[in-house]
Amino acid sequence: MANFLSLHKQQCGQALKDLLARPTGNLLTVLALAFSLALPVTLYMLAKNVVAVSTQWQAPNQLTVYLDDMPENSATSLSEELLQWSEIGSAAYISPDQGLLELRQIQGFDEAVSLLDDNPLPGVIVVTPNSDDAVAVTALASKLRAESGIEEVRLDSDWLQRLAAIESLVLTLTWVFSGLMLMAVFLIVGNTLRLQVLNQKQEIQVMKLVGATDSYILRPYLYTGVWLALSGAVVAWIVATVNGLLLDAAVAKLATLYSSGFRLSGLGVDETLILFMVAGLIGLLAARLAAGKHLRDIEPV
Repeated sequence: MANFLSLHKQQCGQALKDLLARPTGNLLTVLALAFSLALPVTLYMLAKNVVAVSTQWQAPNQLTVYLDDMPENSATSLSEELLQWSEIGSAAYISPDQGLLELRQIQGFDEAVSLLDDNPLPGVIVVTPNSDDAVAVTALASKLRAESGIEEVRLDSDWLQRLAAIESLVLTLTWVFSGLMLMAVFLIVGNTLRLQVLNQKQEIQVMKLVGATDSYILRPYLYTGVWLALSGAVVAWIVATVNGLLLDAAVAKLATLYSSGFRLSGLGVDETLILFMVAGLIGLLAARLAAGKHLRDIEPV
């Protein structure tokens, strides 16, 4: 067992030295692998953050009830009356003045509000139903529209449904492009090692003449495939991290406009380890299939 491990260690180190001995050609291969991996990694980060935003805003369905031009005491009474309904969990009245004040606090709106001659905002009652069932909430919205003094009822979950559709689209794109790019990594590693085996055909024939087995000859190519894939994964992680930093600045600016402290989340330690493991496994499989097939076809002369 000690000799077996020592042999593996020696062949693994020799495979790395052989890669470093040809930096120019191998660098191009590593960069091709890196950019093939960087796309799915960046899409994964985007999908993860979209899911985080969706989860963060998955509050109970709310109904925004817009009132006619009625006195504030009548609006307050209506809010208290709605609170007695069995379908309603809470009802909070927001006066036009309070709504205008909240609008001023949103970055970019203060100057626009200052240009208004009077307050155009209606009184609003924010209603939270007791049930999250879509059918029950829709029925409550229809019931509220029939009440006097209510001009319009908006279901706040509409935009959540749009966000869910965007989340589904991003996840689908992530899976599709990840599959395509991982297949590209497989083909790049496999083709690189296939050419390397063909270039070393005479050396392989000599090794077989002196009694070397196919598994012994194949092992350095397996390590070469793993080293290539891992190198590409490291560069892909660097590219994805830079992309995350660039996108985070834009996301932070957009979040500030919505008075939110949301920040883009990059790859965690566990996700980085998974990236390296998947890349190494793909490199190993590609080397095993491509190099192994051609090694079997080479016979000593």
